[in-house]
Amino acid sequence: MSPVVMLALSIIYKEMTMTLDNASQPVVLLFSGQGNPVIGMGSDLWDLNSTTKQIWDCASDISGLDLRRLCLKGPMNRLIQTTVQQLAVTAINVSLYSLCRERFPNLRVTGACGHSVGEYSALYAAGAVSLGTLFRTLHFRASTMDAVSKKQKGAMIALKGADFATLSDIITRSGIALDISCDNTPRQQVIGGTPAALSDFAQVLADEGYEPIKLGVSGAWHTRLMEEGVQLMRDFLAGQPFTSPAYDVLMNVTGRMEIVPENIKENLSLHLTHTVKWNDSVARFINHSERPLFLEMSNKPYLGQMLNDFAGFNAERVLHCRKALEM
Repeated sequence: MSPVVMLALSIIYKEMTMTLDNASQPVVLLFSGQGNPVIGMGSDLWDLNSTTKQIWDCASDISGLDLRRLCLKGPMNRLIQTTVQQLAVTAINVSLYSLCRERFPNLRVTGACGHSVGEYSALYAAGAVSLGTLFRTLHFRASTMDAVSKKQKGAMIALKGADFATLSDIITRSGIALDISCDNTPRQQVIGGTPAALSDFAQVLADEGYEPIKLGVSGAWHTRLMEEGVQLMRDFLAGQPFTSPAYDVLMNVTGRMEIVPENIKENLSLHLTHTVKWNDSVARFINHSERPLFLEMSNKPYLGQMLNDFAGFNAERVLHCRKALEM
């Protein structure tokens, strides 16, 4: 990248950061889900102040895991397990959110959505759950998904260059029992199923001119293989205190906002087997009449990059939280 481009980007980021503390600027929060764990993730956050310390202490106390040590030293084959990843990603998400709230006290959040497990971070930020409820629920969710995935062996592949309708048609024509786990963008999908089914389907995709990418996950999340966990989540969530979010939180299952706590819980239960409708959620915010600025909460940027797949989206409308905190 040339010095001129770097300077231009620096000016743009600085201007965007200044608008975050302007109460007239609507902001939508995007919270990340599992993916791309790295040794050392979160180590710059957990003891920055009393708030971030409390977040990581809460996650460790409830789960019984030494989450700091696992993130700092691994080993990687432990860190990538969903029982660790869901808690680690969420601790990072809410730590970064708390830092942004402190740095930008006038931040005007008008909406939020979280990708997969990131949905829980979005609900926490909107005041729908307490910190304790957040990590109690995630510890149960992660343990449930892990247990089910050990009985119902599954895997996932990512596909670029196809929209939901196109991929659905290919799956139907193939006759192979698979599900679209994530409708991420008009050009990016994720598919889940048994390893054998995915192996067969990879050849179908190759014949159609696509190049699927195998994902490093331990289960087929958001597919029929997780069915056993749905009622378990319902039963657990029934005993957890939820309140209505302070602003619009678009749910993965529907791509729409939900304010009734009982309906939110049902969405979270169905979350295990239903497609993540990220495409629908993001499109609603992109096309909102107020033209909000998107602020991504994640260890490393990737959700903002996905927005480039949407027609008419301007890259100057998205800012990563770490970049904002640096300015």
